[in-house]
Amino acid sequence: MKRFLSKLKKLFSKLKRLISGSRMAMVLTGVAVYTLLCFVYWMVEIGPGGKKSFLDILLWNNINIIFSRGYTDYVPTTWKGRALLMIFVLFSMLFLSTMIGFISSRISEYRNSPVRRIRKVQELSDHVVIIGWKNDIKTLITDIIRKSPKLTAEDIVLVNNVSDLKIQTLLMDKELKGINYIRGEFTEEQVLQNANIRKASTALVLGEAQESLDAELVDSRIFVCTLMIKAMNPRCHVCALVQTERYRNYLEAQKCDEVIYTEEYSRYILSTATSYTGMANVLRAMFGTSNGISVQIQPVEFSWRNKTFGELSRYYKEKGAMVLGVLENMGAENTIKHATLAEAMKSDNYGEIIQKLKTVKDAELNHPMLNPPDDYVLGRNMGVIMLAEDK
Repeated sequence: MKRFLSKLKKLFSKLKRLISGSRMAMVLTGVAVYTLLCFVYWMVEIGPGGKKSFLDILLWNNINIIFSRGYTDYVPTTWKGRALLMIFVLFSMLFLSTMIGFISSRISEYRNSPVRRIRKVQELSDHVVIIGWKNDIKTLITDIIRKSPKLTAEDIVLVNNVSDLKIQTLLMDKELKGINYIRGEFTEEQVLQNANIRKASTALVLGEAQESLDAELVDSRIFVCTLMIKAMNPRCHVCALVQTERYRNYLEAQKCDEVIYTEEYSRYILSTATSYTGMANVLRAMFGTSNGISVQIQPVEFSWRNKTFGELSRYYKEKGAMVLGVLENMGAENTIKHATLAEAMKSDNYGEIIQKLKTVKDAELNHPMLNPPDDYVLGRNMGVIMLAEDK
């Protein structure tokens, strides 16, 4: 009995908080005024001894207002009744529109509530988390989806703290229907947990695109976020975009999987465009999307292990792709270590196990070997770098 009374007390408490809200108070006031108008109209036009009861008038007015059509079973006869009816009609139209707006806003709030968004994200796995904001982020997201056929907008989670206008415009875009969003500071652990970073396969850390912020301040926040992601999910493939060389070195020292230093690429493009005529157009064709051909990296299948680069190159050439080289030790450091350890444990030679682990420790992750000789022997954890048509 006490448990039932406790639940009943909580229910009344919630109902009290709901009624005390400004919107609900406005709705209840409107209902009270509506009922009062109906009662006054009934008293003036019909009275207690009339053929129509107060409930009949209440229902009759509802039908006329909602369906906007007249019913001839009752028509006011006195000038007082007609005047009251005009006031009632105007009030009812305003009240009905208010009710529709209230219900619509409540539905919209429910759909966009942070709790509901977080619950939806917690159900994801092997998803992509884009942390931060860029002014051309829509183009970036559509390019990511285009280059990954198995990826949809519903597999992407945005984490940032930009204005509601910017994020709502993005969320309402038809091309990005179903994309997920978590609001908050990406340097806070709870925000990353809300983005379900522990089950994410890839994290793209962009930072903030604000001219008022110093480049080193932006990069320092990216650095902190990257360290937190690696601590929470060592197998997550993290790609960080930085503007300063100092934090590029810091991130590389912390074994960040991909570090993109924008100044380095800008310097390279400017120098090569100065030295070689048409180099800017060549780079645009290689990395752009207009011609449907771009540079791609695909994992080398296990069946190619211990075969030569020449055989691999000829195989892809027959499929219409040009092989530029291979990517050694492809993948996250933690994943490669676990795979190497699992393979080494199959051997009874402990010296061989230790040697393999030392090899992984000293190896350079994601090391590109461009244009190797044809007799170059393919190993494990490799990717093939090629120029091919987009899927």
